[in-house]
Amino acid sequence: MNKASCLCGAVAWEFTGEPKAAYHCHCTACRKHHAAAFGTYYLVDEANFRWVEQGTSIRKYRSSESLERAFCSDCGSVVPEAGEKGSTDVYVPAGPHGDGPEVQAHIFTGSKAPWYDITDGLEQHEQFPDGMEQAVYDTPEPRTEDNGHLRGSCLCGAVAYEVLESFSATYHCHCSRCRKARAAAFTSNGFTSGKGIRFLRGYDNVRRYAVPEAELFAHAFCKTCGSGMPRFDEEKDFGVVPFGSLDDDPGAGPAQHIFVGDKASWYDITDDLPQFEQGPQ
Repeated sequence: MNKASCLCGAVAWEFTGEPKAAYHCHCTACRKHHAAAFGTYYLVDEANFRWVEQGTSIRKYRSSESLERAFCSDCGSVVPEAGEKGSTDVYVPAGPHGDGPEVQAHIFTGSKAPWYDITDGLEQHEQFPDGMEQAVYDTPEPRTEDNGHLRGSCLCGAVAYEVLESFSATYHCHCSRCRKARAAAFTSNGFTSGKGIRFLRGYDNVRRYAVPEAELFAHAFCKTCGSGMPRFDEEKDFGVVPFGSLDDDPGAGPAQHIFVGDKASWYDITDDLPQFEQGPQ
């Protein structure tokens, strides 16, 4: 039995047995929706899936003709979603599962984030592997404005922002809160000062969920599509930018893995970046 929930706990689910497939998806839509390097999904038959808590907080955004993307409107976590009409498949995000089946392949590597390198030995497919229905998403070209500021946006385009300064630190974070918030294997974040982020549009469409017992941790997301968004605090003088929401190439990915003591058992770190059991040193 594999059980998991969203960050706030309003939505919870479980599934039994082995999934039909398990893959890291690098398509633009998954990267935007999770605001992460990639989304990881278990393809589960509906007969083996059960909602433990469904509540009223689930919202859906149609990202393509054939696919809706579900998220908890209270905390922004991506949650499971049924497949196309007539299908018995349920797409279950693996990120909230600390333990779970191993992943089989990378798909849509043709849309991979330029700042993330695939270093494991899993199979790679430019789009979907043979035998699965093909989906096509437009991948925006990396673009840098004349002012040199990195720009980013959510999946639906309602929210856009720019980063006004260089990142002071960059991390891949494997803590359980980050995995649940982004419903991904890990988060990839860049840090700025409290005045280092400027929203170009849609700031009133960004919702912020603060974990009650956390001193600093919070999750910001677009209320329309659920995409993870930057957050900043001028009083405490810090800003956090999810790399997965960037439209421009930052030139390099995060420099360290942190909180690897909380890493999901189904994800292996195979690059040579420094690793820290808890926070950065």
